[in-house]
Amino acid sequence: MRKSYILILSLILAILSVSVVSAGFFGFGDDSDKLTVEDLKINNEGYGMYKVTCNLEAAKEFDYLEMVVVFYDDSGAIIDKSPLVWNMNSVPKDQPIKVSGSAYVSGNDIPSKAVVYIFDDVLADDLDDAIFNQTIEM
Repeated sequence: MRKSYILILSLILAILSVSVVSAGFFGFGDDSDKLTVEDLKINNEGYGMYKVTCNLEAAKEFDYLEMVVVFYDDSGAIIDKSPLVWNMNSVPKDQPIKVSGSAYVSGNDIPSKAVVYIFDDVLADDLDDAIFNQTIEM
């Protein structure tokens, strides 16, 4: 009887271990190491326009990448969200890419910071789904 309890418990632990690993815990499935983004800059070009530039290199091939920028005021409130600042199809592996795009802030608010997000899905709408994000103080 005791052996059957040990066998059942071992089977349950084995199933849980496989579930934890395949669910992406312990860093497995993390996309943050698949992109290297350097020299990320946001420059005010006047009249609410901002130029966003960086150097990007992918550690794997991507079918699609897209950049979104969210602007914040001094209090941390969202001023504006600029979708589709930059995008690219068929992103090659291990090839440097110079990224340049334009973001826009409507109204008279001047942002104090911005968060740049990169997605690998054209339909991604949730900021938590980004494979890269970085805050830029302005």
